[in-house]
Amino acid sequence: MRFWMLPAILLLTVLGATMSLMAFDAPERVGVSADVKKSPPKNRAIDPLRPWQHADGRIEHRRRFFDSWDEWRIAQGPDFDHRCGTPSPPPGSPDGVAGFAGSDCDLQQTVPSDDYDPSNGDLVIPVVVHVMQNDEGTLGWIDRATIEQQIKILNDDFSGVGVSSADDTPGAGVRFALAGVDPDGGSTIGITWSQNSTWFNDQGAYWESLAWDPTRYLNIYTNAAGGNFGYVNALPAAGLAGEIEDRVVVSWRTFGEGGDYGSPQDLGRILTHEVGHYLGLFHTFQDGCDGESCSSSGDRICDTPSQASPNFECSSADTCGTVDAVENFMNYSWQVCMREFTPDQIRRMRCTIQTYRPDLAMWAEQCAYTCECDLNRDGRVNGSDLGLMLGKMGPVEGELVVCGDFNFDGVIDGNDFGRILISWGDCIPGPCDDIDTCDDGDDCTVDYCAAGECVSLDIPFCGICGTSEAGSCYESNGSPGCSEMDCCEAVCAFDPYCCQITWDASCKNKALSGNFPECDG
Repeated sequence: MRFWMLPAILLLTVLGATMSLMAFDAPERVGVSADVKKSPPKNRAIDPLRPWQHADGRIEHRRRFFDSWDEWRIAQGPDFDHRCGTPSPPPGSPDGVAGFAGSDCDLQQTVPSDDYDPSNGDLVIPVVVHVMQNDEGTLGWIDRATIEQQIKILNDDFSGVGVSSADDTPGAGVRFALAGVDPDGGSTIGITWSQNSTWFNDQGAYWESLAWDPTRYLNIYTNAAGGNFGYVNALPAAGLAGEIEDRVVVSWRTFGEGGDYGSPQDLGRILTHEVGHYLGLFHTFQDGCDGESCSSSGDRICDTPSQASPNFECSSADTCGTVDAVENFMNYSWQVCMREFTPDQIRRMRCTIQTYRPDLAMWAEQCAYTCECDLNRDGRVNGSDLGLMLGKMGPVEGELVVCGDFNFDGVIDGNDFGRILISWGDCIPGPCDDIDTCDDGDDCTVDYCAAGECVSLDIPFCGICGTSEAGSCYESNGSPGCSEMDCCEAVCAFDPYCCQITWDASCKNKALSGNFPECDG
């Protein structure tokens, strides 16, 4: 063969792969793509014990109708936990996986061995996202761009470089990538779409029809999530890891940045939280303040403080005598305040992968792309990156996933080159990259950018607690709030009336009760 023919043959191979990839692009709406799952005959039986959202947006539950999810949540009462539906195993629960009792990351303990340190190498987890709409296609739609953006957010958070991250935020050495190869070995974009109102309402065993081998893929489902923001059906050590029902479910309204739900759940971090559960983490407030050993009580993590109850904003609290981990992804704080997993949490997650999900992740080179195909990290996908791939063309030696093998099939070929051509040019900036600041100068708001728009959240009780105009916390002072900031915020978090209306005798008695360590009067 003449050498001058090689570039032409390579170009034809690349162009062919590019056309193949383009054929797998997401549909504008369900029904026109090879990756769309045709749903089985509709099962319209409604479980009266679970909420059902109709095409007009109303929610039906226990034969009552609600105009919105917010109205429905209020009706469930103040103790209803709608943020995360992941079940917590009761204290003392035995491990559900035969042969793994006493592992370094079972339900009872965490042993943060060096075997699970991120310095041992990166782990890559293939992901498939199953988008479920209602029958009419009016609820639940998520496009491919939003899904790719959400995976980037997930990777940023696990790499310690997400929104609000600090210079010392640790990275987990765990990456996620939409699968490039389906369970049958065919090319895919790692996304399925389906229309089925039963599935959309998180009913029916949809995973039996949709799941890709849960031992090899992280299956993420988006639907109404039963009224929750998201959930995992069981922690992996409980015995369901790798079973067909093993899944992460996220409400379509909180999926991706700038989702339909809006602030403060608009930065795509519900998925980060739920994947933390999928990889074995408890809530930071698990089991409250009880327990003598930090590694076998509470959240089984020694570098997170004990915590009696979740935080719901950005305000710090000390529910167990130490400052709560408001910034932790496994808390309930506003998403803009979340920034990290701790080193011990990271080791527990990596232990979970190696112990309970051994076939899920692949060892990989560290590929800190500016964008997926930017191999030399200069902010552009161009001939330099193509040249690097040409030098790697062919089968990958060993089992390590190398940078540039975008579909993880063990060979760098035309399919991978096709992705470079599709991504050619400057890396697409994030929607907030061109916004210098969202700070409005008001000390009583938390300001941030989401989906290219500035958002301001009012800090509860700010400007009311700790002001010189407010009276004593230990008297019925006749005004909203009181003069001691910490005491005021603690009491008002328990009884908002004290800050919204007036600091009356009931508020004074709470401050003097001894039940609030912030109040020392």
